[in-house]
Amino acid sequence: MGCADFLGCFKPQPLITEAARTVPNQPKEAIPTRASGAPSNETRTNGSKSSHAVGLRNSITKPPTSTLRNYNAIVEVSDNASEYYKEKPQPRIDWVIGLDFGTTYSGFAYARMEEDPQIHVYYEWPLKENERHYCKTLTGLYYKRAGPGRLECASWGYSARTEHMDHKSGPNGGQGHYLTKFKLLLKPASKKNDPVHAAVIPPPPPLTRDTVITDYLKCIGGLALSVLRSHVGETIFSKDSVKWCVTVPSIWDNNAKQKMKECMVNAGLVDCVEAVQVVLEPEAASLHCHEILRRDHQHKKDVSLNVRDKILVVDVGGGTVDIVVQELIASGDHEFKVRELTESSGGLCGGTFVDERFMRFISKKVGCLEEFLRKDSPSYLTKLLLDWEQIKCAFGSEMMSSSETMNIRLHYKLSPKWEAFEKEHGRAIEDSSVVELTQQDLKSIFDPVVDEILELIAAQLKQVPDIKVMFVVGGFAGSPYLMQRIRARFKGRVKHIVSPPSPGSAIVQGAVSLALNPEAIVSRVAKKTYGTSVMRPFDSKLDPPELLKVTDGKKYCKNRFDVFVKKGTDVEVNKLCVAKGYVPHSHGQRQIMFDLYSSTEQEPRYTVTSDTVTYEGGFVVDLPKNWSKDDAPEYEFSMYFGRSVIELKAERKISEKGGQEARTMSVPVKYASSL
Repeated sequence: MGCADFLGCFKPQPLITEAARTVPNQPKEAIPTRASGAPSNETRTNGSKSSHAVGLRNSITKPPTSTLRNYNAIVEVSDNASEYYKEKPQPRIDWVIGLDFGTTYSGFAYARMEEDPQIHVYYEWPLKENERHYCKTLTGLYYKRAGPGRLECASWGYSARTEHMDHKSGPNGGQGHYLTKFKLLLKPASKKNDPVHAAVIPPPPPLTRDTVITDYLKCIGGLALSVLRSHVGETIFSKDSVKWCVTVPSIWDNNAKQKMKECMVNAGLVDCVEAVQVVLEPEAASLHCHEILRRDHQHKKDVSLNVRDKILVVDVGGGTVDIVVQELIASGDHEFKVRELTESSGGLCGGTFVDERFMRFISKKVGCLEEFLRKDSPSYLTKLLLDWEQIKCAFGSEMMSSSETMNIRLHYKLSPKWEAFEKEHGRAIEDSSVVELTQQDLKSIFDPVVDEILELIAAQLKQVPDIKVMFVVGGFAGSPYLMQRIRARFKGRVKHIVSPPSPGSAIVQGAVSLALNPEAIVSRVAKKTYGTSVMRPFDSKLDPPELLKVTDGKKYCKNRFDVFVKKGTDVEVNKLCVAKGYVPHSHGQRQIMFDLYSSTEQEPRYTVTSDTVTYEGGFVVDLPKNWSKDDAPEYEFSMYFGRSVIELKAERKISEKGGQEARTMSVPVKYASSL
């Protein structure tokens, strides 16, 4: 069922806003509370007109006022109405940059906008001796003190780790703070004092999530732009000629995706959030893997894909695992189109969680390790994880025998402390300079995380059993042990299980490909029910008395959930889902605000009183200065739920002088995050 068909199943219920300017022929049967704009009419995607209008903000679920701060920095709006609505010429796009901002590693690829573009993956990261050549650099930052209560970003990537390890004295390296895994800060917080934030940005650094992410994007994005300048020359290169495609996990909510766009603006890479295209990581990987199979068709005829074949993509990164099931609906030398078959799924069970299990294992083995890291050499943790990385990447490879053990050599100052610790507890150790890891030890570290990944795959296969190809990509897909376990578990249920060459670069290459092939993703499945908060006639048999509001002698129920798109609905990417008309309701009003809620239920009744409903944020449109009540600006809001980010587009109806027909002009829309 398409989006238009779905919305057409419901009988429209007329709504108006409280204290709103009366719109001719507008029924007054239901009222949203404390509205920021009055609805005029609504157009469904099938073109029919109805009086079903939607309310905006309500008093009970009012979001924090801080959510609307600093938006002038994102979209500059002139107080002069003619300037505000002045159409600006779009810059010519000559380049596409795909940016993969990962939990553990990040990288970028780029291509020139031309008929047969060649995608270039950046590999020239600075490496120390014995470090492996890789398509990404570390997602890490090193901050130094720049005065009382102030820190400044001193280095990033591999260089940040090197500088941190060089400053070995005192807590936090003595000279500054080394931060990693800050991508995880974009996940929805499970509680007010989220332990993930405390682990990534421990006190007392005066740093925030937005500051850290923006600093990193500024560093890696600046390098990407400098690479393009080297191709075309400093004098003729313009950052406005670049289209940015930023990859995000499909399991992220709309707030996290919008926050990435805002951080790109704050990093100075683009001038507005509309200039950033969000690409879902497993979808990018799917297109890249399809192109590999197409290029190698002469050599791998048995792995070719045909229309109606079903694909399962498993993106196993450092922090997140993303799984999407697609059906191929068009395939050819220059055509690739897919539709999503199930709600994408995933979880926080990537390679970095294997690292955490290793740290728990070795901390239990070396009982004084945590104290040593806290008091003697905090920077040794980085060296310890670097040594572990080599073992992690080798485990399960054909080069290792089933009985081979691996050793981690300990810090020379830790060895005597460990020996003394064991002696104090009545134990003796044969060699305090190394920790031995047997094959069974390694399995105990890997298996809980790997088992979780396998169960996520199995859950998708249960919904769509006839999968022809499973693509496994992402940095952790380079683990021989993980691939062994995946093939052993699913070889009888999936015809082909493929991990492409350099699986860590699959997503960033696919991001560029998707930017060059924007029609590739035809439809997605709505993961939640989306809507807004309105008032409707009060039903004493169903509605609680605390939601009762009496207006003009009529009883209304506040905080009713007005559904736009229902969970599990197949939503086409470029099909309009909801269109509503609005006018401001009071003189001096400077903005129209449109709140958005989501629910894991298919038929939520209220936007409050339920743990299944979340305030997602809202959309904000600035009004021209000194608009008059007699000639209030009229807007139409168009909402798209099938895209990688929920989008609202706003157009204003402009009256022409001399009896000419009115025209519409696009106006800027800002997203007010609830994060």
